[in-house]
Amino acid sequence: METIDNNIEVLITQDGSSSLRRKDLQEGYHSTYGAIAESVHIFIDAGLRNVEKHSLINILEIGFGTGLNALLTCEFAIKEKQSIYYQTIEKYPLSQQIISQLNYGKLLSLEEEFLKIHSVSWNENAEINNLFSIHKIDKPAENLNYKANFFDIIYFDAFAPQFEENLWQQEMFAKLYSSLKEGGLLVTYCCKGDVKRALKASGFQIEKLPGPKGKREILRAKKI
Repeated sequence: METIDNNIEVLITQDGSSSLRRKDLQEGYHSTYGAIAESVHIFIDAGLRNVEKHSLINILEIGFGTGLNALLTCEFAIKEKQSIYYQTIEKYPLSQQIISQLNYGKLLSLEEEFLKIHSVSWNENAEINNLFSIHKIDKPAENLNYKANFFDIIYFDAFAPQFEENLWQQEMFAKLYSSLKEGGLLVTYCCKGDVKRALKASGFQIEKLPGPKGKREILRAKKI
């Protein structure tokens, strides 16, 4: 399993939550205005809260990263008493040494859940609690095949297109479109013209939404 620890530095964002920065890319994992605030805004409030409720919600995440989106989704499952299956893809998993410096579990009072999310085995289904199960996959997202008509929502949280160009192409979005149920959603922080065109060409209906602090707009796309 390849890691990128030598290129990682830990920082604290404006809302007090930690984040990481890739020194080789000069790119952060989250907004410096607030990692938790940004993730809640994009993936929970603009995303998960708009999914039609079922006995089980299936989520796909492209870009596991720090595990923050997974932890926030676990928190949602607990508070809403909603069963969730969470499949997440990460080409470059972080080491325990880096993970131990992240403060999300402490800030959200979910330290046990955060530890468990990071300690369960890769490439296997694992139950975090009786409402939230996770399947972490440590392979390139563009090389995987995804179950058709399965997911209710996709968190698209890969590094920006200039760093992971293959992930932001029409071919990738077409795969993801097929993996969503009818009416399913894809949410992402990136609102670039090329990304909007690739999503539209894949069949998605897109809408721009107000972004979190420091970002004007985000995208929400729907399978129609």
